[in-house]
Amino acid sequence: MTLTSSRFWLKSSQLVRWRLRGLLGLLPMRTPGSRSLEDRNPFAARYRIAYMFTGTYGDFVQILRPLQCLVAAFPNAEILLHGADRYAREFSSELPAALRIARAREPLRWAFDPVDLMVTNCVGVYRVRLDFAARFCAKRAFGFRHSHETRRGGYAATVPLLPEVRSFAEENMRVLDLAGIPSFVIPMRMGAGEPDQEALESMFPGEDVPAWGKGKILFHIGSAGLKRDFGLKIYTRLVFGILKKLDGKPVEVVMGPGDEDIALEVRTGTGFVPQMFPLSRLIRILRSFEGTVLCFNSFPAHICHYLGRSAIVMHREAVPYGYDCAPLHRQVVLTAEKAWDLGEVWEALQDEQA
Repeated sequence: MTLTSSRFWLKSSQLVRWRLRGLLGLLPMRTPGSRSLEDRNPFAARYRIAYMFTGTYGDFVQILRPLQCLVAAFPNAEILLHGADRYAREFSSELPAALRIARAREPLRWAFDPVDLMVTNCVGVYRVRLDFAARFCAKRAFGFRHSHETRRGGYAATVPLLPEVRSFAEENMRVLDLAGIPSFVIPMRMGAGEPDQEALESMFPGEDVPAWGKGKILFHIGSAGLKRDFGLKIYTRLVFGILKKLDGKPVEVVMGPGDEDIALEVRTGTGFVPQMFPLSRLIRILRSFEGTVLCFNSFPAHICHYLGRSAIVMHREAVPYGYDCAPLHRQVVLTAEKAWDLGEVWEALQDEQA
C-alpha cells in the first residue's frame, strides 16, 4: 500500500468515525430504569456488568480500584472486562478472581442479549465503539462526556470531563457514584493516614516481599510520553543528567515494558544496570519499599498513587490534564529541553530523605 493510499484510508476512517459519532449523539438519553424486577436486583446471579476499557498502562492502573469496587459491591454478578486483555494479564495480581476477561468480539452478542450495566472508562470518552456498545449492548450505561457536550446519546447518565479535572482515577470512581454503586474503601491504619498493609495483603495474597530500601532511591527511567515527545537522544540526555547527580547515592534503577532502548543507553553509558520486574512483582516491591520513588509521569506514578504511597514525579512543562496526583505526590515540572533545571528535583529528594 502506497503512502498516498494509506493516508486516504486514514482520512476516510476518521470521517466515518466523526459521522457515526454525530449520528449516535442524536440518539435519546436512556432512562436509568430497568425492565423487570429481576433486572433491578444487582445481587442476582444472572446480573451482568461490563467494564469497557481503552488506554495504556497508566490508564489501566486507574481502573483497578473501580473494578475492585464492582466485585466487592456485587459478589454474585458476572463482571466482564473488555478491551484490556494485555494489561489484565500483566496486572493479574491486582484483579479480583471473580472478574472475567471478555473476548474481542463478545460485545456483538450483547447486542442481542444486553448486559444489565455497562461502565466506560474516561480515556475512552471519544471512542465511537464504546458509544455504540453503550446504546445497543446494555440495558443501562454510564460513562463520560467532554465539557462542551451537553449530553451523550445512548447513556443513562454521563460525567462531564471539566477543565479542572485533576485525576482520571478519581473520575473513574465518580462514574460509579453516578451509577449508584456502593463505595469500596481500602482499609486505613488507625490514625496513620496510610493503607493498612495487613489488610491489603489479605485482599491481594501472593508472594510476601519484606520491607526494604529505607534511605534508598528507586528511580524508574521509563516514560513513553516524554521519550516520544523529545526523541530518544534528548530523553537519554535528561536521564543521564539525573543519574549523574545521583551517582554515589544508594540508587536502584528499574525499567518497564517498552524501556529497552533507554535501558540500553543507560547500561552502556553509565555504571547503572536497570532491572526489570514483572508488573505484579513491581507492585509488591513498591508496596514494601520504604525509600523514595523517583519517576517521570508514567505508569509507576499511577501505581504509587493506587497504592497510596508518595513519589517524586517529573512532568514536562505542566502537570497534564487528568494526571494530577497531588497532594500525595511531589510533582516537579521540567521547563527546558537543553539545559534541564533539575534543582527542584534535588530539593524534593532532600526533603524526602530529611
